[in-house]
Amino acid sequence: MHKFTNQFLALSDTVITAVNEIGGIQRLLDEGDAIALLNEKGNLVYSSNPSIDSAEKQQDVREIKAVLNGAAKGSSGLTEDKNGDSVYRAAFPLYNESGDFVGIVRLSHNLSELEGLKVDTLEAALLFSLVAIILASVIARRLTRRLSEPLENIKTIVEQIAEENYEVRYYGADYPEISALGDKVNDLSDSLQEKTQTIQESNERINLLMDKLVIGVVLLDEEKRIQMMNPAVQKIVGKKDSLIGHSYLELFKSYGVIRLIDQTYHFKKHMNDEIYQYYPDEKILDVNTVLIPGNKGERGDQLIVLLYDITEIRRLEKVRTDFVTNASHELRTPVTALKGFAETLLDGAMSDPVILRQFLEIIYKESNRLDTLVNDILELSRVEQKQVPMRIEKININEITRSCFQIVSKEAEEKEITLMLKAEKEVFFEGDKSRFEQILSNLIYNAVNYTDQKGHVTVHLDQTDEEIIIQVEDTGIGIPEEDLLRIFERFYRVDKARSRNTGGTGLGLSIVRYLVKNMNGFISVDSKLGIGSTFTVRFPYFRQIK
Repeated sequence: MHKFTNQFLALSDTVITAVNEIGGIQRLLDEGDAIALLNEKGNLVYSSNPSIDSAEKQQDVREIKAVLNGAAKGSSGLTEDKNGDSVYRAAFPLYNESGDFVGIVRLSHNLSELEGLKVDTLEAALLFSLVAIILASVIARRLTRRLSEPLENIKTIVEQIAEENYEVRYYGADYPEISALGDKVNDLSDSLQEKTQTIQESNERINLLMDKLVIGVVLLDEEKRIQMMNPAVQKIVGKKDSLIGHSYLELFKSYGVIRLIDQTYHFKKHMNDEIYQYYPDEKILDVNTVLIPGNKGERGDQLIVLLYDITEIRRLEKVRTDFVTNASHELRTPVTALKGFAETLLDGAMSDPVILRQFLEIIYKESNRLDTLVNDILELSRVEQKQVPMRIEKININEITRSCFQIVSKEAEEKEITLMLKAEKEVFFEGDKSRFEQILSNLIYNAVNYTDQKGHVTVHLDQTDEEIIIQVEDTGIGIPEEDLLRIFERFYRVDKARSRNTGGTGLGLSIVRYLVKNMNGFISVDSKLGIGSTFTVRFPYFRQIK
């Protein structure tokens, strides 16, 4: 009992002393701040502001609990009092003179102004954030624009390159990375331009080659539509319009060609055949079909059709065959006559002088005919092959005509045929004199040969700035219209009986045609049956003589 009384008196003294001190401290505190005393058990003994400090036990309060657990200082952190105001509390232990723990002092600081500061800080933070966001947006927009403009420029250039405009270039130098990208785009444009130019040149050469080919070329796709065709095809099949994208049936009207194409697609192998075309013109075609296998999933089989018009080749083969046949027949006639009369003479006819002379004259005539025929055949072969070189010199066509008149003058006098030369002036030309003589002599000889008694043979000579014109006109029997296209063929005769009686070989006009052709000239004929014929030969100046 005595001990307890002593401790209580000591605590009372301490409390009185603390209160007196607190009264002095309280004057230093702000309104709303408080100081409190708690005993050693954490019970509230005194509070300068009871409205914020609870009178109940404080042992479980954070700062008090910390001191009771032996901490030199306890703090509540930012918290709320019972009035809902923000406060900060700090507690410190109290010791007596002996160093015994006798209580706790707690200071409470009202932080209500902190709310205003917090609001101000928050508003300032929001304002700063807003300004920062706006500033960042402006900066980002400027940076984006600086980045997007060259990228848009590169995009535009790439789009133009895609449209095959390879002249565009990128010249920006804002950022090293973008500049490097632009340089790559420029390199790509240069490469594409070079490759495109190479492809175009190759296509131009191919197109030029295709246009100049005498062989018709048609490309068909997997659906048998025309993908390509050259001009030779149009000429061969008689089509003037391009049928690109159309069915092959619109192009080919020959059953043989269509059948060959269908078989190639069906059997998937190359084919070749010689086919007769009857519409629109009769032609003989050498047709080749070449299959191009397609890639699975990309395109089907394509087909190349090659058309070669061999009509002229077959005609020439027939002409050669007919020539051999005709030449054999023509040679056999005089040879048979020579052999027959010679056998007759050897069998005893030589004893009769009259028969001997008659037979010898026939033999001589037939030998001359045989010699003429052989010479004409050899001459025709030479002019066809251009084996005899020309001697170019300045010649007078008038003089050559008069010379040819002298050669046929005897035959003309016998038939009382008038020979006339009509020319306004002396006509000169640079050519081979012997060839001109051969041409004119054949034409004038034929005119006299096929002109009846008291007829006329007239040679017209004319000279212009571009050509010389030679016309041999007669008033003879004329040539039927159906024979006009064939009179220049070898051994072809309009009047076979008359030709043989006059010693004609049937090769004269063929020789004339080749001679005129070798001198780059043109020959044509105009004739009416029973009225006469006119052969016209033209030699242009602007053509080089071969």
